[in-house]
Amino acid sequence: MPERPLIILPAPAQPAARRKKRGGAGRFHRPSRERQVERLSPRFEQLQRAIEAQCARLQTEPAGIVPEQVVVLETIGSVEGFISAVQKVPEMEWFGEVEKEDIPPDDDFFALNKKKEPQKEKPLRGRLFLVLTNQRALSELLSLWDRWKAGQDLPRGLKKWRSIFEQLRDVRPWGVRERLQETGVLEDWQERVEHGQENAPCEIELWFRQDPRQRKIARDRVVQLVTSLKGEIINESVIEDISYHALLAKLPITAVKELLEHARRDVDLVQCEQIQFFRATGQMAAVIPDGERLTDDAPIQESTAVREEAVVALLDGLPLQSHRRLAGRLIVDDPDNFESEYQARERRHGTAMASLILYGDLAADDPPLERPLYVRPILRPDPRDWRRPREETVPEDTLFVDLIHRAVRRLFEGEGGQPPTAPRVVVINLSIGIRDRLFDGALSPLARLLDWLAWRYKILFVVSSGNHPDSIRLSLARNELASLTRDQLQDQIIRAVAADVRNRRPLSPAEAVNVVTVAALHDDESDGAPPPRWVDPYIERGLPSPINAQGMGYRRAIKPEILAPGGRVVVQESLETTPEAVLNIYDGTRCPGQLVAAPGRVEGELNTTWYIRGTSSAAALTSRAAAILYDVLMELRDQPGGEIIEIVPLAVWLKALLAHGANWGRAGEVLESLLRTPENTRQFKEYVTRLLGYGAVDVERVKECTAYRASAISGGILTADQAHIHRYPLPPSLSGERGYRKLTITLAWLTPVNSRDQAWRRADLWFHPDPQRLPKSKDPLTPLKLQRREADARAVQRGTLQHEIFEGDRAAAFVDGDNLEIQVSCRADAGNLEDEVPYALITTLEVAEEIGVPIYEEVRVRVYAARVWVAPSE
Repeated sequence: MPERPLIILPAPAQPAARRKKRGGAGRFHRPSRERQVERLSPRFEQLQRAIEAQCARLQTEPAGIVPEQVVVLETIGSVEGFISAVQKVPEMEWFGEVEKEDIPPDDDFFALNKKKEPQKEKPLRGRLFLVLTNQRALSELLSLWDRWKAGQDLPRGLKKWRSIFEQLRDVRPWGVRERLQETGVLEDWQERVEHGQENAPCEIELWFRQDPRQRKIARDRVVQLVTSLKGEIINESVIEDISYHALLAKLPITAVKELLEHARRDVDLVQCEQIQFFRATGQMAAVIPDGERLTDDAPIQESTAVREEAVVALLDGLPLQSHRRLAGRLIVDDPDNFESEYQARERRHGTAMASLILYGDLAADDPPLERPLYVRPILRPDPRDWRRPREETVPEDTLFVDLIHRAVRRLFEGEGGQPPTAPRVVVINLSIGIRDRLFDGALSPLARLLDWLAWRYKILFVVSSGNHPDSIRLSLARNELASLTRDQLQDQIIRAVAADVRNRRPLSPAEAVNVVTVAALHDDESDGAPPPRWVDPYIERGLPSPINAQGMGYRRAIKPEILAPGGRVVVQESLETTPEAVLNIYDGTRCPGQLVAAPGRVEGELNTTWYIRGTSSAAALTSRAAAILYDVLMELRDQPGGEIIEIVPLAVWLKALLAHGANWGRAGEVLESLLRTPENTRQFKEYVTRLLGYGAVDVERVKECTAYRASAISGGILTADQAHIHRYPLPPSLSGERGYRKLTITLAWLTPVNSRDQAWRRADLWFHPDPQRLPKSKDPLTPLKLQRREADARAVQRGTLQHEIFEGDRAAAFVDGDNLEIQVSCRADAGNLEDEVPYALITTLEVAEEIGVPIYEEVRVRVYAARVWVAPSE
């Protein structure tokens, strides 16, 4: 136990709940009714023709197949309550919503400021509403449209359609373009054709039907079309809790050639209305190129034991179990026998991630974890890869969502009549992302799965945000590059990376709501020189890595939430003949970077290392930090009030602790000086969080307190429309003292999910310090007179992790016995909330040593000496 352990606050009081105000959709100009009729009437006529074409195409099909059409209704702004309006249209089915950002304005739709003046350069936000229609439902939709354009009232229960028509930017059928483009499948098929393969597997994601009978009809229709092409279905997965239904098909290459040639014409399979997407398989890959190695003969620091059950699981490639750094420290569970296809030298990514979780950056010479690491291989060498060693990918004959579902369920429920394999696991590390699935506003099936699994098993997924190691194109001429100073080069790279937001979006499943998503800091423990002709792009460490994926996340939540060291990336001028300066990213295994265990070049070589970089490393280090913080929680159980540790799931505590030490630090100052402009100044905090999240993880700040820093934990369980007030005693010696003080508050929870509602998270929790005033973002926080810093006050409340920092140096007057009150509230977000929602709250007050007020002891005494427990009501 440390000298100054974390303090546990008494149980909270329960006030009357306060409702949370919902954010608006923003001000925008919309066209008149006459203009909407002029714009959209041809689109509705196109819908009518599309369903008529469906009827004609299906005349020769077996009885029972009903012509259907998925319709996309694109609006500017949102329309609350639209789902219920859809459900009142006979035979119309709601399939989902997709939030769209950066919609270009036009003469009909454009932003307005508070004075209702046009802002025609400002991008807009909107929604894609996806609904399924048949002939009857489409007739009803057209009838509603005819009544609205004639100025007639809409029927009772369907008046929301008036808002849809007023805000409607476009209406169109879901077609071949949506099913095939930007999914990676066309490129994958083309590559297989060029390499002369006999078959091409692909994932066919169906629209999820709630009715099992309709689901079977849709499935049988797709199977029939695949079979007609001489293909076969080799796997199927249905997960009702996340509205997921997919088939894994294998198509003969002759059929694929025809699909490529007629992808936008009348090929029945790609025209099939039951299909939402075609996707390439095996696109989740973990890449560490083969390269130079170092011999690792350094003594290994002793740990007390690898004797307890694992609390961290790694889903990745297969590690080299006999490596001197890993031997005896892994529990490898390989039910699919992936090991039989792995050569020792191909075990690169799993070996590196296991090394980082167990030891951290080897250059730091930290002691290994005292618990074993559970490893479930989900990657294996790609049999299509002609290189040696081969790339590690998810098997192409596997539905990846199904594989992760089985792997996690096996941990906690067992499989095939066998007991659970690692039921004490609290953290699952996923340091790989789907490289062809960039976040586009809609949750991917894998992200939905992780959210549901996190809630079901009360576990914390630590997910890498994804790497974008493509060349960096600078906004200056190529011949100007050589004249740049190091400072100027850093500025140019930061601006170029920040501007390339569309191509650097997070990779699935980084957008998941219940997970902690981690990006990389440009930092490591190496001290060697870069390879010849390569240069460090930054003059200081601790900036976000130039290869990071960038948020925001789902519903503009903060993503990534935190950053951890991911190795320094070095650059070199490209030989590409372009007018602008282009920098290539080094991808070799020489320093700088993070030193990790590596497979040897030859069989039996078990003591080699190399350097790597990226968000995978950052996620692995975060999982290591979670394992260290797990031990902190275990020690706190024996402290006064320690029973709260058992009431709130450990995953929720760890989620809060990981984020609690995060801050922007020097990186925030650098980015503000370079990226803030008069145009973005109002939204700058939200803008910069996509690069920094809540900031860099600092585990040392949350493991224990100091004389001048007092951290207190508290938590509880809330249901809809309940609230708790937590009281943090104010140190009386601080009253009236001028000088720097900082307050950090972190709230974490896991939410149940609703796959039938665009809001997705059923539980919305948030905290307010000083609940009597509920301060606005610019108001000083009383009674400490502090100002909110760093992350945007609205963005912090959109996910499942709210982390806020308040700072100031003004003298504040209070008396002994006064408390800082923090109210935690809960409301339903996506439909009804019937579950109890556990949460963790961490509060830290710290002061500059120059003030001379050792606040820890004053806070601790007031918490424990006169402890009064107020039990939460049932």
